[in-house]
Amino acid sequence: MWKLTITACKVQDRAPNGVIALNELLFATTFVHNGNMNYNWKHWECIGSTQEENARKRFNIHNVHELEGYGGLNDVDKAQVDALLRIARPFKARNRTTGVPNGNGSASVPNSARPSPPNQGPFNRNTSTATPADPSGPKSTTMPTPPPKPERIPSQARRARRKRNAFGAPPAPAPAPAPKAKATPASAPETAPTPEPKPKPKSTPTPASASAFKPTPTPTPKPASTPAPEPAPSTPMPGAEFRRNPPRPNASMSAEELRVLGNLYFRYQMYEVAIDIYGKAIARKPDPVFYTNRAAAHMALKSFKSALDDCQVAELLQNHDPSSKTLGRLAKCHLALGDYDPAIRAAQKAIDCDPFDPTHPARLTKVTAELMREYIVESRQEWQKKCWVESKGRLAEATALCEGDCPPQWLVWGIQIEMAKGEWEAATGLVEVAESLHQASTDIQVASAHVALLTDQIPSGLASLRAALRRDPEHPLAGTLLRRMKGIDQARQEGDRLAVAAMHVEASSQYSEALSLLGCDEEEGLGGNLRFILLGNRADAYFWSKSFDLARDDCQAALFISNHPSPLKILNRLADCYVALGDPTTALQYIEEALKLDPLDSDMAKTKLSAEHMQTNIRESREAWSRKDWLEAKGALRQATIACSGERPLQWGIWEVEIEMTLGSWNDAVCTAEVVVGSYPTSAHAFAISGLALMLSNKLALSMEHLGSAIRLDAENPLGISTLRRVQEIERTKEEGNQSFKFGRYPEAVSKYTETLTIIGDREEEGGGGYIRAVLLANRATALFKMERHARALTDITASLELQPISFKALRTHARVRAAQGYYDEAIKIYTRAQEIGRSGDTPSAETQTIVEELLVAETALTMSQSKDYHEILNIAKGASETEVKKAYRRSSLLFHPDKGGNPEHFKLVSEAYNA
Repeated sequence: MWKLTITACKVQDRAPNGVIALNELLFATTFVHNGNMNYNWKHWECIGSTQEENARKRFNIHNVHELEGYGGLNDVDKAQVDALLRIARPFKARNRTTGVPNGNGSASVPNSARPSPPNQGPFNRNTSTATPADPSGPKSTTMPTPPPKPERIPSQARRARRKRNAFGAPPAPAPAPAPKAKATPASAPETAPTPEPKPKPKSTPTPASASAFKPTPTPTPKPASTPAPEPAPSTPMPGAEFRRNPPRPNASMSAEELRVLGNLYFRYQMYEVAIDIYGKAIARKPDPVFYTNRAAAHMALKSFKSALDDCQVAELLQNHDPSSKTLGRLAKCHLALGDYDPAIRAAQKAIDCDPFDPTHPARLTKVTAELMREYIVESRQEWQKKCWVESKGRLAEATALCEGDCPPQWLVWGIQIEMAKGEWEAATGLVEVAESLHQASTDIQVASAHVALLTDQIPSGLASLRAALRRDPEHPLAGTLLRRMKGIDQARQEGDRLAVAAMHVEASSQYSEALSLLGCDEEEGLGGNLRFILLGNRADAYFWSKSFDLARDDCQAALFISNHPSPLKILNRLADCYVALGDPTTALQYIEEALKLDPLDSDMAKTKLSAEHMQTNIRESREAWSRKDWLEAKGALRQATIACSGERPLQWGIWEVEIEMTLGSWNDAVCTAEVVVGSYPTSAHAFAISGLALMLSNKLALSMEHLGSAIRLDAENPLGISTLRRVQEIERTKEEGNQSFKFGRYPEAVSKYTETLTIIGDREEEGGGGYIRAVLLANRATALFKMERHARALTDITASLELQPISFKALRTHARVRAAQGYYDEAIKIYTRAQEIGRSGDTPSAETQTIVEELLVAETALTMSQSKDYHEILNIAKGASETEVKKAYRRSSLLFHPDKGGNPEHFKLVSEAYNA
């Protein structure tokens, strides 16, 4: 007995439009003899393994009756096998045979039991020759022979018989085979009663399914001729002769005769005439077969929309008894137009109409539509992940499966992908293609306007949006995009007008508003060419308003987002910004890049020479700075400033302020800082360095004002933030110390002044603490003098005068300390110098008068000290401390007090010496 074996696997079909993974269970029959299974794997590719034995073990099926156990299959494989067996069972009786091996060991199988191999497609297989069974072979179960069934008339013969009955002619013998005609590019219409066999048209490759079970087609019987003025030819007619003298339709032809004539024109690829003839037949009789045939002609001409309309009408007319061919063509039209969900539904209906036809084209259509849907889903997923290249690749694969015009939504997605990639030429070309294919699509018009906005074609974009809104006033994107485009255009025009009027600050504000409306979205290629232009315009406005750092940032942003072929203007402006910011090294890099684009640019050549000279001076200045040779650093910086054709760059001004502070030239530092702030009123760093110079100059109120401006311009400016905190702490502790001194709490005042001096510090780059440190040291020395701690007071006042040698108050305190220590001659010199400074400066007259009085006291004390040696009287050394003077006075008082029997005159000298 011969046993039927079902072999299951998954395959890949290499179709003309790409590789299509069928992902469905296919089957083939083989005959087993002596346990040898003959496979033809030429067009088969098993998923997971290419070995025959592994594939057989995976499915472990030896007989259609051997269903129990499944041999370790999972649930998915079980479901696939069950579906396979449901399809395979109707072929058991037809494919099973009995017999004995012939002479070469192979089985003799009748032709009627052999399935005919498919004539075309990548899965063309021949049924393997069966061999006799071997009792020692693999375990199998012999299939019982079912009772014979009446032979079924092939579908082509049935249709031919219906056509002959329609014409009322007796059956005619089959004609001799004619030369094979050229295949048509679409599936053939319903079979027409033609005198010659119809050549097989081109069709979409079918999957490697059970096409081997397809019975051998029966030749179509020749119908009888119907009397007509110009009937269809009754003898085979070559294509050239047919085209030279084709039969013409006339008004007396019936609908069926017109259909037959249309089929002839379809056979000879005269599709336009066939469509016209089918239309006339439909006018006489709206038969669904006529619509289906005309749809085939439309499909041959790639007019899938018209074919879809005809198929839908045919489906409606066949509502209670749908035709498998109609549904199959409907599915193919949906697939060609990219409507994969309707294609899947229509294909499934077509398969359900003829579930036992494994070669039905709807099977391939369904699998292709499912693959198309998979590609589209993957494309949108990649879009969500912003993987533009991968998203475009999946969309291209889905488009390759689409034989007709690409759907509008796919084109919109493609345009969006090109915009996200920044490929503006590709996006514009795709817009032109989309508009030529779908002129009436509102989504295409909105996408076209979007591309026009980002490519600085605002007038054409506004026209497209107005047309889209006339067609669909409720479109969700058109209205929003229109308002956005109008706002951008208005702000840009106003900015251009202000820039021409040299109102650069106001112009930059308008450009900023336009950029804010445009946005910086990655899905829009970060703004496209329009953002490139707006950034360049705002950079110009910032440059001429001396906001060079902001202009530099805009130029760099423009270079980052743009695929502009020649950004020469941006490069030139960026080089100017770096020169203005005192960075000639970076400026030279952009100058070289600009000269590569335009070697004959004379202005850039001059800028290059200035930048090189400037770079040399700046390098020398920074080298002297590192050596702490402040004077040489200042001189080289001045030379670099002379080489600059414009005003001094901001960074150079800041460097000069820093050099002046380090040298202790407080007035020069403050003046330079004021010039820098006046030249760059929008620079946060300029205000910050000015606030630092003012703090070190003891101008705390003005310092806090400048530091506040710096923070308002740049809330994250580190120098401004840290210096403002220092100034606030210095102001608080200094005021607390002054209040304590005012109320005579001198130790507390000394403590507060010490805390303030700690906050100020003595950094070298700040000139050792600046003039404010000198003031605080003088204040603490005064408090210590009040506490009669002359030695510490002398130390503080000496340090204060080193920082600020011409301070009136510091000189006064110094003179008082030296006079208290008995150094009247030195005190008189210091008083004299303080008196001169007080008269030449803005010192109050009352303080100047106090100096005069203290000077007279010092002179008197000096005269008295020269006539009497008070130190000798008290028996102490010159320069003795206050404590030593007190001890000596007590000791002398006990010795010379009159109540103790001492000398009254000598006691008077002791008292005089102590008071002195």
